[in-house]
Amino acid sequence: MKVVFNTTKNILPHIIIIALFILMLIGVISYARGYRFNLQEGTISSTGIISINSSPKGAKVYINDELRGATDTNITLPYGQYDVEVKKEGYSSWKKSVVLKGEIVMSLNAVLFSKNPSLTPLTNIGVNAVHSVGNTDKVILVSETGDAEQDGIYLFEPSGNPVTLFPPLKLLVLRSLVPETVNFASAEFTYGPRYRQTIITFSNPGEGEFGDTTKNIAVDVPEKISYLISLDEENLELFEIATSIDDIIAKWHEEKNKEMVKIIETLPKSFQKIASDSFHIISLSPDEKRVMYLAKDDASLPKVIDPPLIGANQTEEERDIKENGLYIYDKKEDKNYFVPIEIPFEKTSVIKSKKETISGAPGLPDLVDEAVATQVLDMVRWYPTSDYIVIKEAETISVLQYDGSNKETVYAGPFDRSFFGISPDWNLMVIINLNPQNNEYGDLYSVGIR
Repeated sequence: MKVVFNTTKNILPHIIIIALFILMLIGVISYARGYRFNLQEGTISSTGIISINSSPKGAKVYINDELRGATDTNITLPYGQYDVEVKKEGYSSWKKSVVLKGEIVMSLNAVLFSKNPSLTPLTNIGVNAVHSVGNTDKVILVSETGDAEQDGIYLFEPSGNPVTLFPPLKLLVLRSLVPETVNFASAEFTYGPRYRQTIITFSNPGEGEFGDTTKNIAVDVPEKISYLISLDEENLELFEIATSIDDIIAKWHEEKNKEMVKIIETLPKSFQKIASDSFHIISLSPDEKRVMYLAKDDASLPKVIDPPLIGANQTEEERDIKENGLYIYDKKEDKNYFVPIEIPFEKTSVIKSKKETISGAPGLPDLVDEAVATQVLDMVRWYPTSDYIVIKEAETISVLQYDGSNKETVYAGPFDRSFFGISPDWNLMVIINLNPQNNEYGDLYSVGIR
């Protein structure tokens, strides 16, 4: 009996120590996973963490209208529904309603835009027309003001760096190289697959006039004149491509279509057939995680990730797409969102049949319709963060998150509605004439919305 007592006496402290260690370990693990003891109710409940970042930093964070700190911060809360608001003086506020689950870290990124945008001139040459270079941030400017040394076609390459080695405005073609009979401001541009080249086409109102009035001999003047030029350097000589333009465009179209097929192949396998048949892919987000597309037909998108990823975007999605609706598909989270904007398609713009194939490439579906893409990009463009898009409306320019939330008007001043763009420094680019009584032409301006 004495032996048992002594054995128990020696072992019991070790058992107690081990038990306490196990309890402490369980407590540490539970705490790390978000479980908290409620002293008032005497219960243990799971918590989650809301990680809130903002640009610019140092914004105030409100949870259910209660100030909880400043960004960038992590806030631990019991599971439940919360209204999150991020505010900073001089900037628009950002709001989001979320359902926080226990043991989950939810990341929120708020981009705040200035309530008082600034204007900075980017050019001073006088602009007759402006064209976006596809989905890039490059811009082509057409200038014909009567200045023989300056009039021409320019490429503007904005830079996010405050100091650049080369000026952003590059002369491509002098006006003096083009026949006087052409309508210079009417220039139309067709771009190569990697935006290294473009075909410039001018209308020629000189048709039917005498080409040589001294001999009174009629000369056939083409309705249009086209040139193939480089976008990398000034073109000192121009050569017409009337006999080869169709072949060049067909070759470019085939190359662009192959690139589009590669984009389709990055989508989930169960999506690829639907995307080929029912998507007009407009553009990828800058981080290439999201796809903006126009629906060619009504369709239903299958669930690829079910149940949804933990911590995924909770904004209600739309998986039943409607013809001519604009949507954004998040490849990482398998979420599809409707973009609340109506694209006013021209009657001449015909959406291609899903049965068409590329000439010379049997079996390869024709996925490229540049007329449709151009019309969409004229109104909607990706913001550099990839979390937002920018929309040109009747008289304003607005931003909203890719899931359709947090819409905010960022510019309501004057601008030429034929163009708007986004620069790498996250500001807008517009054409404005601030003194129309004394100046016939506008110029390119940066609108500081950040």
